[in-house]
Amino acid sequence: MPLNQTIRDIMVPLAEYPHLHDNATLKDAFLVLREAFTTGKRYRHILVLNKQGQLIGILGMRDILRGLFPDYLRTKERSRHEGPIPDFPALTLIWAETCQSQCPAAAEHPVRDFMSPIPGQVHSDDPITKAAYLLVIHDTSMLPVVEGERLIGVVRMIDVFNEASKVVLHD
Repeated sequence: MPLNQTIRDIMVPLAEYPHLHDNATLKDAFLVLREAFTTGKRYRHILVLNKQGQLIGILGMRDILRGLFPDYLRTKERSRHEGPIPDFPALTLIWAETCQSQCPAAAEHPVRDFMSPIPGQVHSDDPITKAAYLLVIHDTSMLPVVEGERLIGVVRMIDVFNEASKVVLHD
């Protein structure tokens, strides 16, 4: 990655990235991502902001779907190194019978109940190599970008990967 490039050169500005306030519902999250998809943007996360516009969490597709699960299917998030997740095939069959009526009600829960913590952040003037390192170490596909204390956008794994491919492939 060219040494003169910074995260600012490849980041997605906040105005272009999906975000919601923490009192928004899971249904709102579905609407935001669906709208992005209809414009050709395939975002997998939504930034969650408080009333002051400060980043307080990240809501991924996995978090949104988990929010639809009935309580008996929710398990605490497990590291992939803690062993297999219990198999609940009979319970998923029960959920299949109630899903049509249960999911719309569950979608009214606020996103703050299902958001994930912020894995890390980078500054807009940091080198792209720092983003590459943090994305891998935190096992995430995006990081918030700040300027001072203000959130200004995100850097995504795909953008960092594309920059690395230019170096590897001599583009």
